[in-house]
Amino acid sequence: MIIRHIYFTTSLFIIALLQPIIAQSQNSQSIVNPIRSHLKILEKENNLSGVVLIAKNGRPIYKEAFGFANLQDRVKNKPDTKFNLASINKMFTAIAIMQLVESGKISLQDKVGQYLLDYPNKTVADSVTIHQLLTHTSGMSSFWEEYDKIAKVNFKTVSAYLPLFADKKLAFAPGSDFLYSNSGYMVLGLIIEKVSGQNYFDFVKEHVYQPAKMINTDAYELDNAISNLAIGYTMSLEEPGQWKNNIFSNIAKGTPAGGGYSTAEDLLSFANALQNNNLLTKESTALCTSGKVKYREGKYGYGFEENIINGHRIIGHTGGHDGIACELMIYPDLDYTVVILTNGEVENYWEVSNLIKKQLVGSTSSIDNFFYTKNIIKTVCNKGYEAGIKEVEKNSKKYSLRENLIERYGCKLLFEKKTNQAIDLFKLNNRLFPDSTYGYYYISEAYRLSGQKKQAIEYLKIYIEKEPEDKDAQLKYKVLMQ
Repeated sequence: MIIRHIYFTTSLFIIALLQPIIAQSQNSQSIVNPIRSHLKILEKENNLSGVVLIAKNGRPIYKEAFGFANLQDRVKNKPDTKFNLASINKMFTAIAIMQLVESGKISLQDKVGQYLLDYPNKTVADSVTIHQLLTHTSGMSSFWEEYDKIAKVNFKTVSAYLPLFADKKLAFAPGSDFLYSNSGYMVLGLIIEKVSGQNYFDFVKEHVYQPAKMINTDAYELDNAISNLAIGYTMSLEEPGQWKNNIFSNIAKGTPAGGGYSTAEDLLSFANALQNNNLLTKESTALCTSGKVKYREGKYGYGFEENIINGHRIIGHTGGHDGIACELMIYPDLDYTVVILTNGEVENYWEVSNLIKKQLVGSTSSIDNFFYTKNIIKTVCNKGYEAGIKEVEKNSKKYSLRENLIERYGCKLLFEKKTNQAIDLFKLNNRLFPDSTYGYYYISEAYRLSGQKKQAIEYLKIYIEKEPEDKDAQLKYKVLMQ
């Protein structure tokens, strides 16, 4: 009897210990299951390709891969596939700068010229501070237009980019406005090199990646054979049905402004190291991640975006380029970390991000507008333009439509050779957003692909009037007029 009593008491004690774990597991599943189901549908119906990870208390509660790392050879994405991060790399550059601040080697209010003595733009050298570079308030712009004209294989050092932007005039007086600037983060990379005596890539590897235990993160040189990398893909409008890879539009090697590669697990490791103050002190971490200037729906700090949704703080960064759309979201008060890495078109990333935010912290007008727009798109595709207009008019006071989402799905319909549906969708877009520029270009393409030359010419002419510098559109117009 005594033995049975001890066994029974012990069993009750173990059950009591396990109850919080069981409850937490059940709660996690109630969050994860709707997300998993939705993403499976996105993969099947809309070519979702990438990896999504959700962690609670620093450990994954959901991690799943979708689509293909190599589409042409049908090589599937895996949970540990390396994805291009685009601008997510800016967080690592900002952390490196803050480490130099902590060690007393630089100050946030120091000017560029204090460290880069031979910097070729005197205005930047004498008036732009490190704080302004970090917060995109320097007045510097970006270098993509110049970069696209030159052989990319030549750009494997930070200093190689300097001639692309050094002579550009500032868009405004430093500190007076906000302009997202990749050039500014390249200058931060040069400062890191000058002050530390190391090249940027070695410094970040030693002081950010290694302490954070990021074993699959680097600025890989893409003319080398690197294993387990995801190629980015976009839909071709010129050749409907043909996927295009981003090899020729991508950079040859990652930079302080973006373009490195990482995995979902490594980004979780970074988030954990950041929150455990393994990379910076608690005070420096708070300073770095706190928003300082208005950016989109939130604020921008030092290499970090900060948003407040329904009272919950979210910090991290997004990244995007051709065939690249990704995000790291850290929810400090809820102990959630979300990693979204995709190698396809951006609309899938938008949907995944909105879905997860809604599930974790509840809906907002922005999130509601996204999914309402998606429903209107479905209505137009299934029932036509007039049905879509009626639905919009019925809910005009309650919701706002997202123009970019309508455009993206219109392009998807062109890619799928559903030109009549695409025309209906672009008609809706132009009616709702008559001041839009690209809406006229896209509907011209839809009419061209459907063989309706007169309408294609009419709308392309309107587009060129709005965008007279678009030489490609002018050439297309001449061809149509022949």
